[in-house]
Amino acid sequence: MLDPCRDPEPDGWEEFRQAEGLTAIWAYDVIGASCEGSWARPLLAVFREGRRITAVIGAVYVGLRSPGSSRAPRPRREPLTLDVRLPGHSNGPTWHFSGEVSFDARRAMLRLFERAAARRLGWGLVGVVYRMVTEGELPLVVRRGAIVWESPGSTVMPLRWTSTEEWLGSLSKNRRKTLRRQIRWIAEAGDLLVTAGTARSDLDPVEMAELNRTHTARLATRLDPRAPLPAAYFGGLLQREDVCVISYHAGRRLLAFTVLFDHETSPVSATWAALRPEEGGRKDLYFDVHARLVRKVIEDGKKELLGGRGRVEIKKSLGYEYVPMKLVAVPRWVMG
Repeated sequence: MLDPCRDPEPDGWEEFRQAEGLTAIWAYDVIGASCEGSWARPLLAVFREGRRITAVIGAVYVGLRSPGSSRAPRPRREPLTLDVRLPGHSNGPTWHFSGEVSFDARRAMLRLFERAAARRLGWGLVGVVYRMVTEGELPLVVRRGAIVWESPGSTVMPLRWTSTEEWLGSLSKNRRKTLRRQIRWIAEAGDLLVTAGTARSDLDPVEMAELNRTHTARLATRLDPRAPLPAAYFGGLLQREDVCVISYHAGRRLLAFTVLFDHETSPVSATWAALRPEEGGRKDLYFDVHARLVRKVIEDGKKELLGGRGRVEIKKSLGYEYVPMKLVAVPRWVMG
């Protein structure tokens, strides 16, 4: 078990990530930076065959905290929950196995992961929560004593079109008409600067983190707490060639931004954060950014765009398909 905030990157991690086509969400330094100064701490399991990595599992653990507190969880000193998700990831479970690992071996590895986490975190670990579990992955974690809930699902857009115009033409008449007007309004706004690119040096990661914090706070619930992403996380992403950031500014003020993680076939549309109009933001930026994302991935020749959770009905009207998901809670007494 590894804590990326403290432990050095294990041998072969980056080779495994690239060979398996995992996005920068899985980069070891990105995971470590995502929990800097946070009330959620990362915990990773690495499985090997000889010296070669064959599977990885990513999670965070959280403890008791008062509202607004950023205190780190304290193993062996308070009750803890192991939350199997990675910050910035919302398109499926946060584990990955090499293709040659059998179903039975995968299930056994997840049980080993639970036992190792229990040893690492001590008596206070009350259970493990598997989030964003797709139907096909359920048998890996469901067992007698586990509790299964419906979870907000994710979205994916199969890219059947060769141009943005073809994509627009596939939408309903009302959505197409409204979207064209929204795109035109943003393009003609003389005081609005829209910038997209990788390895950007023109953005302030502190400003991005604050905008993300206020946006995330509106989405979090008691059953779905979301740790804000720190400036170190965005600072790391801004340096990468495989991460595209689309930003909207009015003068020097950041109004909104989104992060797109590149992938050979399936880029991931991840963090979106925006000011509300009453906070000084602008209407329709959410629709404009999706048009820009679709244009980019089509032009780049990708096969699909992973859209994450949230605003499902809006995304479906834009051509996304819904991916059902479950949440599986495993109490300590049936772990491992």
